[in-house]
Amino acid sequence: MKGDSPGQRHGTPASRAAGAEVRRLAGSPAVQRIAGRVRDAARQTATRIPRADVTVRLRSADLRGVRTSDVLVDGVEARAARRTARSLGLSRTLDDTSAWAALGALAALMRVADDGRRRAVVLDASGPRSLFSRWATRAGFAPVHLDVTRPDVVGTSIDAGTVDLFARIHPRSLRADEADVDLVIGSTALRRGGLMVVTLRLGPAAEGGVGVAELRALVARADEQGLSLVGELGVADGLRLRAAQRVEGDTSVGLALLTFRRR
Repeated sequence: MKGDSPGQRHGTPASRAAGAEVRRLAGSPAVQRIAGRVRDAARQTATRIPRADVTVRLRSADLRGVRTSDVLVDGVEARAARRTARSLGLSRTLDDTSAWAALGALAALMRVADDGRRRAVVLDASGPRSLFSRWATRAGFAPVHLDVTRPDVVGTSIDAGTVDLFARIHPRSLRADEADVDLVIGSTALRRGGLMVVTLRLGPAAEGGVGVAELRALVARADEQGLSLVGELGVADGLRLRAAQRVEGDTSVGLALLTFRRR
């Protein structure tokens, strides 16, 4: 085979001229200034993106005003929870409802379950992309994804009476018709004084939800099983829920966040 000709090796006069023009433009002061601005913008953006492995300096007092048992029936409170989380340096999210539930669970973890040394044993069954796990990790904990409400998990995957906090919250809330059994089974994993944080859908039973009466009955039955509610669901919460039910009718109206402590 014959070798390439000099013209083929080095390109045609037109291609050589085009290459020279590209090199001239790339070296011009104007293009260099633009490139510099692009690099600076990229560096500034990178510094603003939260890193998952960065621990935030979070104190229990920072979550003093966050309720550990509550009802959510409008978007205003959920959006406020998301803004609070951002002000504390927690990971960003676009899901207001998940932010509300995760912030309540984090408040229970930091104010009640943990002794300040970040040694609490935390299990989370809220889903593979749990916002609570992300925020707990940012706060210095090491949550494990394990659902102790499933039969045969306690005693095989984890010892009974060893967990400081177990969470199963939105988007993987308890179903109303399964909540009693889930609470009893899950509580066997808790140490004395350990917490179980759950959410339930508020609304008609046909959609797996509960109303005011059903919610209070569930809390009473849990108390009979040695699980005390942390916080309070008062008259005002019941009135808010009933008002939302009148407006929404036979559809889901929100979430209930319940934190129980094992006696």
